[in-house]
Order: sequence, then structure tokens, then C-alpha cells
Amino acid sequence: MPRVSDLCIDDKSDSAEHGKPKVSSDTSSKFFQVAPPKVKSTEVQETATPKGSTFKQPVAIAKPVRRAKVPFEKGYSQMDWLKLTQTHPDLAGLKGSSNKRLISMDEVKQHKSEGDVWTVLKGRVYNISPYMKFHPGGEDMLMKASGKDCTALFNKYHAWVNAEFLLEKCLVGFLDVPM
Repeated sequence: MPRVSDLCIDDKSDSAEHGKPKVSSDTSSKFFQVAPPKVKSTEVQETATPKGSTFKQPVAIAKPVRRAKVPFEKGYSQMDWLKLTQTHPDLAGLKGSSNKRLISMDEVKQHKSEGDVWTVLKGRVYNISPYMKFHPGGEDMLMKASGKDCTALFNKYHAWVNAEFLLEKCLVGFLDVPM
């Protein structure tokens, strides 16, 4: 019986070509290699004609769009952000004021310059200026949300993210919705 350390991938097998590794006891290669799955860019679809006959027609398949990753500067990872939220007393810039106040959309619109960025997310107003360098999508993406309600944009890209926890220290107040 071969030892676990002697097991490796047989990269000459058909299954390795289709993204499924095949384990063998060949000790000539000592690494785990899986070929990426093959992606078709077009498919053939049968289409019916008005006379009842069919013909094959190529159909393009949309490839998934890769998100652009922005490299972090040293000291600006998500873990660094969490450490900062635990140690910094006033990330929202309230200077002792309450974060329970109602804020109009007109006031939010005044805070959209670099260094003074407010946004509305799910009815809460956040000062996201301290978070700008920590955002994985880069500062440009956050500037799209400056001075306005970013709930739809946030839900498009980050529906699974707990923003209330992530930005709780940046809470300035709640959006005053006129009735």
C-alpha cells in the first residue's frame, strides 16, 4: 500500500484534463496538478424554420466578468480595518455628538469631496472617509457612492456583507425621510 506522501496526480490521464484529479502511486512527480475546466465560447442550437425543418445555428455564451482587484497598501487590509475600529474612538468624526440624529439628504450631498465622504446605506448615514483606503474595490468605487444613497450599488456587489458591523464606528446618523 503506498503512503500518502507517495500519492500524486497522474497528469497524463483524461480526468486531469477535465478538472478532476486522478491519484496514482507514480512517484515521478510530487505535486497536485489540476487542469482548468474547458470553457466553450459558443454552443450550437437547433432552430426551427416556418416549414417545420430545423437547422443548427451557433449561439454565443457570455463569459463571466472578472472583478478588478486593487492591491492594498501595507497596513490597509480588512484585518487592519477591524483592528482600527477596535482602537479608534471616533471614526465617524462626531467629536462627542450623538450618532442617533436625523440627517437630511441635502446634508449628505454636501459631503462628497475627498477626505469628507458621507453615504447612505439602508437608511443609515455613514462617514466613509476613514474606510476609503481599506476598501477592496479601491477608492474610486467608494467615490461613486459619495453624497448619495448607495444601497442599490452596495447590494449589487456586496449583498452578503454585514455593512452594519463593518461600518458601525462610522455611523453619523439616520436618513431623515420626509413624509
